[in-house]
Amino acid sequence: MMPYLVHSRDLQRSRYHIYDDRELIPDDTMKAQIPIRSTAFGLMVLLLGGCQTLVRESVQTGWEEIPPGSTLTLNRSVSIQPGRARAFVVDRGSRSSGGGDGTSCVLEVRRIDEDDVQTIPAGEIPITRVQNYVALVSGRLPTPGLDGGVRFRLAGHGDSGGSQMIRQGYHFWLDGSHDPNLMRMTCLGRLDDPAYTRAPTLAEIRAVLGDVATLKVVLPTVP
Repeated sequence: MMPYLVHSRDLQRSRYHIYDDRELIPDDTMKAQIPIRSTAFGLMVLLLGGCQTLVRESVQTGWEEIPPGSTLTLNRSVSIQPGRARAFVVDRGSRSSGGGDGTSCVLEVRRIDEDDVQTIPAGEIPITRVQNYVALVSGRLPTPGLDGGVRFRLAGHGDSGGSQMIRQGYHFWLDGSHDPNLMRMTCLGRLDDPAYTRAPTLAEIRAVLGDVATLKVVLPTVP
């Protein structure tokens, strides 16, 4: 599979990750719309940066702020392979039970072990805060570099950018008392144009987690 590059914008740091290319649209298919997409993405980042984080149970319900008391329970231990900083948290039957909408979740650790498998034990973990997250995706240039390697075009805000495909989602920051090396769970929605994509709902996240983990979010009660 051809890889693609993701530029993570979590309002605190910028990182790059390589993923398998399964949904990427060729870079030259929508060049005429790049300025429009750049403007839309820029406005979206500004809005996310200036607003509180809101979630919703489903597409039919309203947006709510997550109050204290929410938890993530790992119903079984999760293994992080050597040289990796994260592991997908997904039930094997999640695609047939509602996870086929493009939603995905990963557990991320603070420290990478190059030699040994890291194990995150099962148990209930308090969620300390929830943060908006946007992953900006770009296409691969068709020509190799001078060294014969693959060249990438970073997704930008102008004509030099890539295809401007993004994924919206959340960082669920986790309390370190369960495992000091465990940092957060990140859940993202489907890959799409900024005007059409959205963050996953809590129901979609739970469908992906399946029996592997339980997300308990305490939402305000409606009088």
